[in-house]
Amino acid sequence: MHLTTRQLFLSHVVLLAGSSASALAAPASKTVSLSYIARLYSMRTSVSGKKVVMKNKWNNIEVETNSRRAWVNGVMVWLHHPCRKAGGGWAIRELDFKKGIDPILRSYAYVPTKKPNMVVLDPGHGGKDPGAVGTRKVYEKKAVLSIANRVKAHLEAKKIPVRMTRTTDVYLTLNQRSDYAAKVGADLFVSIHADSAEASSANGVETFTMTAAGCDSSNYYGQSGDKSTKRGNQYDAANAVLGFSIQSNLVKMSKRSDRGLRRARFAVLKNAPCPAALVECGFLSNPEEEALMIDPNYREAVARGISNGILGYITLVNRARK
Repeated sequence: MHLTTRQLFLSHVVLLAGSSASALAAPASKTVSLSYIARLYSMRTSVSGKKVVMKNKWNNIEVETNSRRAWVNGVMVWLHHPCRKAGGGWAIRELDFKKGIDPILRSYAYVPTKKPNMVVLDPGHGGKDPGAVGTRKVYEKKAVLSIANRVKAHLEAKKIPVRMTRTTDVYLTLNQRSDYAAKVGADLFVSIHADSAEASSANGVETFTMTAAGCDSSNYYGQSGDKSTKRGNQYDAANAVLGFSIQSNLVKMSKRSDRGLRRARFAVLKNAPCPAALVECGFLSNPEEEALMIDPNYREAVARGISNGILGYITLVNRARK
């Protein structure tokens, strides 16, 4: 996505998947201590440099102190607020726990109970809006349409109904994309893009979900902005599950650097009528990644990552329904 086109319950009884750990009452404060999280998930705690590391048999959480960066099972997850010193230990905001960490680890408690019956894929840009353009004249609008078509084929091979906001090189407004998803009854919405940056060294893949109400987005540089509740915020926890599933599979299949699961108020996320994510498949401003975008093998790998992430989310929903 070109820079100029960007628009800027925790239950009281915890049943941890794969664990017989006893339930712990959620703290009443607006922060959650890392020691509480470790006890909740029956994890051992250690310190490695600037990171607090928590592990059990099934999961691994690393939180960087005085930073918004965390890692869940090796995949980067950006918090809305930095991890800060609290008393004799470290803590994260309750919001980041309830709408980020816990949904990822205990998806069954947060995903919708309705089986996803319709996936809408949104190839970014199109028509008069080319999106990012690399030095070799690789157009984002064309690359992401190719990737979206591959994702569609993979999902349909698994009997998942798919609609596309566009199937040709046509221009759509941002509202038309989310309106289309609502019109066809989308249960999942995934917007597909390629990135661009002023520095040609910028590289890697990343997935965005909607920023929580009252919070700054991940790519926040001090500007004031709208922090009100939007339509997409009703799916905050499910968005985290979907976004993490896509990002973890995208990193695995693309073999590119992990820029993380991030939060942003992109219009298609703000107005999404269902759980939604926006995927950045690499930087067209980076010569190496622009060359990869031309390669059908890379487009296939990225498509596999996105489709595997969507299928992974659907599997989690199906398990939660049992």
